[in-house]
Amino acid sequence: MEHLSKGNSNATDINFWGSVYMTRFAIPYLRDSEGRIIVLSSSASWMPTPRMSLYCASKAAMAQFFEALRIEFGRDIKITLVTPGYVESEMTQGKFIDKTGKVDVNPQMRDVQVSITPVVKVEDCAKAIVNGACRGERYITVPACFRVTYLWKVFCPELVEWILRLLCLTSSGTTPEDALSKKILDYTGVQKVLYPVTIQELEPKTK
Repeated sequence: MEHLSKGNSNATDINFWGSVYMTRFAIPYLRDSEGRIIVLSSSASWMPTPRMSLYCASKAAMAQFFEALRIEFGRDIKITLVTPGYVESEMTQGKFIDKTGKVDVNPQMRDVQVSITPVVKVEDCAKAIVNGACRGERYITVPACFRVTYLWKVFCPELVEWILRLLCLTSSGTTPEDALSKKILDYTGVQKVLYPVTIQELEPKTK
C-alpha cells in the first residue's frame, strides 16, 4: 500500500470505469441486436496476488459489476465473463509500475510474480474466448486448470494466503527477487516449458 501512485490508480480507471462507460453507451445497440458482452476480467478477481492489490481490486469490481448487470439485463443482453490466468503480454514479459509510478521492465520481478505458473499464448486465449462465447458460455477461464484456484479460495482461503505469502514475499532486509517463487523457478528451469518463446526472449516495449 505504501507504493500507491497515480500509475497504479490507472488500473482502476481503465479496467473498471473504462468498462462501465463503454457498456453504458453500448446498451441500446446491444438490446436492438440481442448482443453479447464479453468481459475480460481476470482470475486475479478472486485470487489475491501480492504487489498487485489495485489490479486485483479493479478486476474484482469489474466482475461483480457485470454479474449484477447480468441480472438486470435478463435475456435482453447476454454476458460472458472471461477470467484468464497469466497470458502472453507485456506484463508477463516483465513490464510493471515501479514505486515512483513509472513503467519499468523487470524480468526478475516477473519471475517472482509468475514463477512456475503456466503462461498461455495470446492466440490460444483468444480462440478459447471466441469459441466459448459462440457456445453461449457464461464463464470462460483460460487455461482451464485455473478454475481450481477458485475452489481453493472458497474452501481454504487461509491456506491460499499462507502459500502466497510464503512464495512471493520476503523478510526485512531482502529484495523481492529473493522470494521463494523465483528460487524455485531458477532451480527447476521450467520456464522453458511453461513460458511462450516471446516471454523467454524478454524484449518487451518500454514505451
